[in-house]
Amino acid sequence: MPSAQFKAKDLVFVPCPEGKTEEGPFLTGVVCEVPEEGDPVVQVGKTTQRIPASSLRRRFIRDDGATSQDNTSLVHLNDATILENLRARHEADEIYTYTASVLLAVNPYHDVTGLYGEAQCTRYRGKHIGALPPHPYAIADTAYRALVRDHKNQGFIISGESGAGKTETAKIVMEYLGYVSGSTNQMTAQIQRRVLQAQPILESFGNAVTMRNNNSSRFGKYNSIFFDEDGTLCDASVTTYLLESSRVVVHAKRERTYHCFYEMLAGLPDEKLKKLHLERSKLYLLLANEGQTAATQEETSEEKRFHAQFQDLDLRNFRRLCVALGDVGFSEEDIDSTFQVLAGLVHLGDLASAERDDDDESATIVLDEATVEKAASLLGMEASELGGALRRRKVKVSRPGRESIHEVPRTTLQFRHALYSLIKALYKRLFERLVTRINGSFSELRKPSSGEEETERCQIGILDIYGFERLQRNSFEQLCINLANERLQQYFVENVLTAEQNLYRREGLPWTGLNLPDSMPVVTAIACCFKTLDEYSQQLAKGFEKTSDEGFCQKTVEEAQKDAQRKEVLRPLKMSNKRGSSAGLAMNEGFVIKHYAGQVEYNTKGWLDKNNDRLLVECEELICGSDCQFVRTLGDDEKGKVLFRSISKKYSSDLENLLKTLNQCHLHYIRPAAMSLA
Repeated sequence: MPSAQFKAKDLVFVPCPEGKTEEGPFLTGVVCEVPEEGDPVVQVGKTTQRIPASSLRRRFIRDDGATSQDNTSLVHLNDATILENLRARHEADEIYTYTASVLLAVNPYHDVTGLYGEAQCTRYRGKHIGALPPHPYAIADTAYRALVRDHKNQGFIISGESGAGKTETAKIVMEYLGYVSGSTNQMTAQIQRRVLQAQPILESFGNAVTMRNNNSSRFGKYNSIFFDEDGTLCDASVTTYLLESSRVVVHAKRERTYHCFYEMLAGLPDEKLKKLHLERSKLYLLLANEGQTAATQEETSEEKRFHAQFQDLDLRNFRRLCVALGDVGFSEEDIDSTFQVLAGLVHLGDLASAERDDDDESATIVLDEATVEKAASLLGMEASELGGALRRRKVKVSRPGRESIHEVPRTTLQFRHALYSLIKALYKRLFERLVTRINGSFSELRKPSSGEEETERCQIGILDIYGFERLQRNSFEQLCINLANERLQQYFVENVLTAEQNLYRREGLPWTGLNLPDSMPVVTAIACCFKTLDEYSQQLAKGFEKTSDEGFCQKTVEEAQKDAQRKEVLRPLKMSNKRGSSAGLAMNEGFVIKHYAGQVEYNTKGWLDKNNDRLLVECEELICGSDCQFVRTLGDDEKGKVLFRSISKKYSSDLENLLKTLNQCHLHYIRPAAMSLA
């Protein structure tokens, strides 16, 4: 903005200097002087300073001190005034604000009395957006009325950073849709209840405590709610995307694995815990942070205090979970079997500290036999077979005319890989079984319909997907999560911002246009990375000894540097000292990607294994041969037939199908935020 556009006494916002953002991203100022040449002189607090005109944002103070329910009605529309408006509204517990058709939601981190419930649903029903204060109910009502009126699918994209409140916002939208569609008959009422009760199940088994969020979704989901031509709820389904299975075995300090483990220990009666060989107050390795195996007594006490703060919540959520499981059709036997598998995984996790003398090639892993027996009995396996599969691996030896199989001891690293793979596979399949059962509970209620009736029904889809992540350690899961966010960001740019600019031009409005961000170079770089990852993962699955994570990382970086666009977004690690990168990584142990939301350093250790959806044959045989029918249903009948099945390929395909589904909907955007606006 040229200096000539400012004059003395103009109210402005000034960007806060780097490293001093505790007061917020912008400071208030007043223009003191605008020289003919040079930068304007601005008073900021008690000091005056020259600040480039291009850095100044105009500011306006309303005499009545009121805020704007829609950011587009601000006197001066810029990033500083938007943030100031959101901050002022947030302080007054007015947490929702429109920006044209997009609803912004700033997480209050406390209950706002009277903001939700049936009385508020009644208030918003049938009202046009803007007639009442901004609210998810208003957006949901608009979507429902459009569906009934136009018979066109509607969709919600609820996106934002971790901890912003996406999952809660999705539940608020579903609550309103359940209300407005009515309970005209028993079947509709049952579908409504199951739609709402599916959420506690998915939260218990798919959410966890992270550094930023005490109820962070570690998977993506797309809830589809179907309506007949009269607007009556007639069916529902849920599609899930990429559960972070590695969290089952490893999580950082002051974080937790999935809620269901802690809820089980907090809520099961003493007699059931005893049958599962569990102690309520014991700190099991699977439930503790990754450093617990070598923790001091003081560190263990600190870890116990951290978990203790959630104990009451875990107990309440356990009761809620059991009710929800019953409501969606789980039998008492199925519920008991589910907790039995979780208990078996807890005991398997306690074997993680076992080691062997790797200097002695004939030595085997020394396992605690009592713990092996507990895990085996709960999972319907023979303790000797479970211990044997974890201690030794099978190797094919080919000789002229015949082929034989030998068993050789696993190294400590190989043992831990086998153990963790078994735990992750069982948990992931248990989660998928729960989702399948939830969807089955909807189909049980669905009345038989002709193909013509199927085509007449419409749906409202609600996408609640993980937000952009930049953690202390960013691995394969974070790259997948951030790819989804890149695609959704590009989708938003193309379908909202670009479309809006094209509308201005068609209407003949004076418009210079904006330079909009383009995520495609990043998306292309990640696609090429996944292609290389598949190549190396397949080689590893076939037993190529020289295939390694380091080789994959090196080739990914080298290939990116050959392409003019990709080399700008995917770069080698910057070595800051002799120890390697800022995260302590060596040159071929990671790379950096420049995302739309910031630069992320990825650690590529273990990616070749993480990308393979197939379990070791020895471990698969244990599951398929279990004496427990419930565990057997978690087995993969294709054991041994296919050595490699790409997770990145399936995830990318699922993401493309999701975007195709969204293309068939009229979309509504809700953007929760967890930013500090102080």
